[in-house]
Amino acid sequence: MSKTNLPNLDLNLLVILDTIFAERNLTIAGQKLFMSQSAVSHSLSKLRDHFEDRLFIRRGNMMVPTPLCENIHHSLNPSLKIILQSLEDRGEFSPATSKRTFCIGLSDYLCNLLLPQIIAKVRAEAPNITLRIVQATYEKRTAMLQDGNLDIFLGCSRDYGAGVLWEGLFFDREVCIIRDGHPITGQVMTEEELASAEFVALSLSESGLGFLEDFLCQKGFQRNIKVIVQQEAVIPSLVSSSDLVGTLAERLAQIYTNFLPVRTIQLPLENTTFEVLQHWHTLNDNDPAHIWMRGIIREVAESLPPA
Repeated sequence: MSKTNLPNLDLNLLVILDTIFAERNLTIAGQKLFMSQSAVSHSLSKLRDHFEDRLFIRRGNMMVPTPLCENIHHSLNPSLKIILQSLEDRGEFSPATSKRTFCIGLSDYLCNLLLPQIIAKVRAEAPNITLRIVQATYEKRTAMLQDGNLDIFLGCSRDYGAGVLWEGLFFDREVCIIRDGHPITGQVMTEEELASAEFVALSLSESGLGFLEDFLCQKGFQRNIKVIVQQEAVIPSLVSSSDLVGTLAERLAQIYTNFLPVRTIQLPLENTTFEVLQHWHTLNDNDPAHIWMRGIIREVAESLPPA
């Protein structure tokens, strides 16, 4: 039991706890908060007194959270973010005056395809809003939404749990990309070529397996993968100077065929179409700022030419 009632705890102390948790360093936390290290240390002492726990244990230059601190932060972070954003917007979201920061999960494929237009629309309607773009693995996306470390992410359909809502945006399909003059000469790979080719593959999963691997396994195919990357946009460069075969979204592949000596070919499968969706947590479903940001993303996706 803490020595003081939670309603009497200074909100600023919770902000400090959240910042120390994120930075794991008192000096850096102080810089983020525009506070001296001694002031941060003094605030941490108050928090330790309140919760009757050390909260953070120093290991070298890092402040490692205790189990209690982990639990507090897991419950605190989403609510604290909503409170601070509401205070910043004075309880009423106005794009023209808001200074909020939106953290959006985008792969480099989607950055190439959508981000320039998203930035243009945001700058036109909300010049003081900041966009923070991150690339999160499949395994971390739900936790990042739950913890308030991610507002929205775009990606293919997966089971992210009951607390994650989604909206379909557009369709694309997986194609192969090879260098000009590659030994594969047709417009469609044969099953034999698929089995013998050496691939550079994309994976946004900590397991090293990607969307296409799941898809191909269901169809009874297995690729000979030599290189795995998390950055889809590097695949065209890698295949342009080798006999590697890359797989990537057709909309992105078409961009690179305009300025690299590469061309696209089809996989020997009837359908490799996939849908890109935007996902968000139920905590933010009715937040006016979130609704506005999701609308911006939807408008940009709707402006894409047909696949």
